[in-house]
This record gives sequence, C-alpha cells and structure tokens, in this order.
Amino acid sequence: MSTRIPSSLKWLIDKRARLDAEIQKTQSSIDKAKKLIKELSELNKQLMAIDKALEMHEISVDVNLINPVKSQYKRINLPHGELTRSIIMCLRMHAGDKTVTKRTIVEFIKSKHLHLLVQTGESSWLLRSVTYRLKSLCKEGVVMRHHAPDSRSEGLWSLALNDDSNNAYRLT
Repeated sequence: MSTRIPSSLKWLIDKRARLDAEIQKTQSSIDKAKKLIKELSELNKQLMAIDKALEMHEISVDVNLINPVKSQYKRINLPHGELTRSIIMCLRMHAGDKTVTKRTIVEFIKSKHLHLLVQTGESSWLLRSVTYRLKSLCKEGVVMRHHAPDSRSEGLWSLALNDDSNNAYRLT
C-alpha cells in the first residue's frame, strides 16, 4: 500500500523543484554572459589593433567616420563540431530505417540540446545550418543523399556505405 503525500508537502516539493530549475537557468545565463563579455573583450582588442595600424599609415583615416557593417551571420549556440557529431549520431541511430529526413535530424538535435529551443528564431537558423552541414558531409562522402539536390521536397539522408569516411567523425 502506498503512502499518500500530504498536499502541503507536495506543494513544497514542487516549489523547491521550480526554484532549483530557475537557479540553474539563471546560472546558465550568467555563464553565457561571461562568455559574451570575454568575446567582447577580444573583439575590442582586435578593433584597437586595427585602429592603431590605421593611425600608423601615411594616409590618415578618421576611424570615427567608418560606419559599422552588420553581418547577417548568426551562430548556433553549439560547441565546435557538435552539429556534425549530432548529425552522425542521429543517422547511426536510424541506420536500420535506411533514410532519415532532415526534419528528423533537426528534431533530434533540438531534443539533445534543449537550450536551442529557448532562443527565439534559432529553429530556422538550425535548420539552415543542418542543411549546409549535410551538403558538405555529402561532398566529403560521409552521408548519402537519397533525393534530387534541386528538388523542393524534404531531403532524405543516410550514412555512406563506406565506413572509412565515417571514421573521421568518431563520436566522443
């Protein structure tokens, strides 16, 4: 026979679990902010070095008149090489199914890296990044395309038959 947990105790347990999750989320945000501050510091050092080089040039350039150029590139918040490892892992897990859709691969990466769901607009960038990475892995002979490259239908992918190319991307 199971023991019934009193509602007041259940409320406290639930409250503690929610507070713990908030603490972890806040700590994660602090860690990300520290990384961004460090990256900003490095970018400022590079900018000052370029400004110093421009000052030394015989043709004077007023650096205050140079307008910033915003890039369209957005980074996916994954460690270097993790996107490739996740794609290979997903394809290996579905090896018995023969082919895997690109959406299945993206959903696998999202489920593996839950922090990607929190960031707004990250889903379309992740889909685009997976598309480009699959194309380059196909050129390297690591994965096989089972659809026409110029088709508008969803792509089907699988691991290449030769295991030599897959050895370069070991899961660690």
